[in-house]
Amino acid sequence: MGALGIGKDYFQNTSTSNVSDPISSWSFSGAPQKGKFGGGMVFDPVTLGLGVANIGAGLFTAGRTNRVRSDIANAQMAAAADQLRWQTALARETAKAGMASDIGNRVFGSTVAPDLELGRQREAAMFAAGPLGERQLALGVEGKRREIGLQGSAESKKLRQEQRRAELKQALAERQGQMAGMFGRIAPVDVSTLFV
Repeated sequence: MGALGIGKDYFQNTSTSNVSDPISSWSFSGAPQKGKFGGGMVFDPVTLGLGVANIGAGLFTAGRTNRVRSDIANAQMAAAADQLRWQTALARETAKAGMASDIGNRVFGSTVAPDLELGRQREAAMFAAGPLGERQLALGVEGKRREIGLQGSAESKKLRQEQRRAELKQALAERQGQMAGMFGRIAPVDVSTLFV
């Protein structure tokens, strides 16, 4: 006997074994088995017990597997229902936030915004009357000084005299035309000798 309690004759003639048909009544040696119950298939009581235990365990685990699957399906449905509930609540809260923002904008636009605009306009007017007004006045005075200075210059006086002479020539030409029509030709007048 070996370490497992199996003798040498347990594996007799395994070289010619026919294992192609597992349900056959032949042993590994190829000879029909003969047991206590006669010829044919012989079930070992341990094998028979294991088979019955396997069937019982299969029935037990099948019911348990069905319960586990049912529990998983119920948990998934509950999670989907929770997700739907949260999404619905989130959509409601988003809609409420949008309405609140709209109401806030309307209230701000009708109460606070005009006050802020009035304050801004007042500050702009104070700035325009204060530092900006003073600067504009100073620039205006400086501009007038330059204008007066330019008007008093020799070039400016010369330009004005030439402009007045041109206007005087025009007026004399019109009057001489009228006089010439009534009395005939009149001697020309030298405009440069006139004081302008």
